[in-house]
Amino acid sequence: MFGIPRETLKYEKYRKYQIPGQDRYGVMTRVYYKDAHAAIIVLDSTRERTIEGALRWKTDLDQKVTLADGSPVPAILLANKCDIENQLGDDKLYDLETNNGFVGSFRTSAKESVGIEEAFKFLANTVISTEQGGQYDVPFLNREGNVNLDDNSTHYKHDSKCC
Repeated sequence: MFGIPRETLKYEKYRKYQIPGQDRYGVMTRVYYKDAHAAIIVLDSTRERTIEGALRWKTDLDQKVTLADGSPVPAILLANKCDIENQLGDDKLYDLETNNGFVGSFRTSAKESVGIEEAFKFLANTVISTEQGGQYDVPFLNREGNVNLDDNSTHYKHDSKCC
């Protein structure tokens, strides 16, 4: 999981968990998901078999944690290693996003720091608007001064290109 740069996003209280992509941790996910306000699922765009694993994690997430209205918590899909030649095209990534209930998808490179800030800002804005809609059982914001986004945009397109 990636950290959010302090100058990009500031939370009074912020928790993050990295759950390894190994099946043996599947029985513990309910504990990690408890009171989750959002999720980031990462796949390796150079290895097609990681797509199946990412979709299993999304299914597990959707089954174990929901918003107050019963809908899934916002989740984005990150296709990491966009700085390396791969077979995951934009159309395939978009199809994975729309067909599996992700609120966004982004090409990223952890090594080159590409697309990460954009993805986190997008997810943060989604969390804020979801919270303002009263969808979290445990409120995230204390309304005043809790979240500060550097720029004023409220939506990011997912047509980012890597490198």
